[in-house]
Amino acid sequence: MTLRLKPADLLFIKTIPNDGDGFAAAISESTGAYSHVAIATSETTVIHATPKYGIIEETLADFLSEHAQVECFRMLDIDAPTVLVEAKKHLGKPYNNSFYPDADGFYCSQLVVAAFANQVKLPESVMSFGSKETFISDYWQAYFDKLGLAVPVGKLGSNPEELATYSGLEYIGTLSDAN
Repeated sequence: MTLRLKPADLLFIKTIPNDGDGFAAAISESTGAYSHVAIATSETTVIHATPKYGIIEETLADFLSEHAQVECFRMLDIDAPTVLVEAKKHLGKPYNNSFYPDADGFYCSQLVVAAFANQVKLPESVMSFGSKETFISDYWQAYFDKLGLAVPVGKLGSNPEELATYSGLEYIGTLSDAN
């Protein structure tokens, strides 16, 4: 049986160790196994926040060509068209590189929180940019030094791992480009 996506399903990306994506690895090191999340807009399209292009809608095939390990979850008891209207309001906006809550644009999980906000209060918590060993990892310190900003430790935000644990989500399966 092939998994069929429905509008407003959430697609979580698991980081593949040593795949060369330092950004995803740093997110996973700080927050957990998931480093990215997208929203299905149909069976064949997704909307998500990307560092390279900002908020975009693209085909599922293109999304899967960039992301190998995709786990899908469905939000229970929501009005999917309302979620999609909210998400699509942000198409073309920039990626929130700073992760500051009041910055322009959105990072991936911030977009999801905004898209569902009229129906569900998704979890947010104090952001972490460290690991089990360090409060702020060398990767994140260098990243924010390049931006000329302080690391936003202590700011309220979201992350894919935390969203995936939300009690109103139901795991529906995995996707691969073989589907």
